[in-house]
Amino acid sequence: MSVRQLWEGAEGDNVIMHLDGRSKLFVLFSIAILAITIDNPRTLFLLFSGTLLLHFAARTSIYKWQVMAVLLLLGLWGSMVSQALFFAQTPRTPIFMLISPDFPILGPLTNGLFIYQEGILYGAIQGLRASIMLSMGLLICWNSDPRQLLKALMAWHLSPQVAFMLVTALRFLPVLAAEASEVITALRLRSNSKVGRQSICRHLPYVVNPLLARCLRRAQTLALSVVSRGFFLAENRKKVVWPMKEFSSCLVLALVVLVTVGSKVAYLASEQGLYVGFLRYLYDWTKLYL
Repeated sequence: MSVRQLWEGAEGDNVIMHLDGRSKLFVLFSIAILAITIDNPRTLFLLFSGTLLLHFAARTSIYKWQVMAVLLLLGLWGSMVSQALFFAQTPRTPIFMLISPDFPILGPLTNGLFIYQEGILYGAIQGLRASIMLSMGLLICWNSDPRQLLKALMAWHLSPQVAFMLVTALRFLPVLAAEASEVITALRLRSNSKVGRQSICRHLPYVVNPLLARCLRRAQTLALSVVSRGFFLAENRKKVVWPMKEFSSCLVLALVVLVTVGSKVAYLASEQGLYVGFLRYLYDWTKLYL
């Protein structure tokens, strides 16, 4: 699998691929709101597991699973380690000491370096939020044609120029990675060097100029193509019907999001003194699951 195929959306026949672009973006926005609203680690983990099940439904290839696993593990591990070391809220319970406060030089500077139990939990929650969005973002990118997303953004009356720039930015990274790989291959063949990390590192300083030139040529070709097709003309914008089944499913998801956000707001208001008696069951549910 090439570098470009690894990062961009591929042709496929699965449920996610055939969904309307508006449905995909709406689900992505809804999951983002839920990830921000929910604080319970178990509920966040269930939500994260749901995003992984969507990848199974989309039949994501093993190579893309490997890339996603590396990104997820790095993000989750980094969040937990950083919060475990530098957690500043109280209370905090040290479970391991890395640097003693009496240690020369570093001890007085850092007041001791500890691993805090509450920091690990807080980092896990923040890491799960990032992992949920990373998993959903990769799912949408890998199973969406750019034209689907472009039509979806324009159907929501977003400016054609802004919609085009957003979709172009989405396509830029896979193209840039493929272009960089081709430039490095050409430099390696020209210098008759062997394949390996040392060869890639040695040629990195010479990649910028040819890569920039190729990107400028591609951008010029793209600009001429867009202008010649009259993409930004109002008469060329066709209204696309949102499938009723997908629209109904999105309404149900919107209702779930509204109930979740409303429950969290009501619970936070009750903690500030705005307690309503007949909502006590809602408060209990929010405290247990959100």
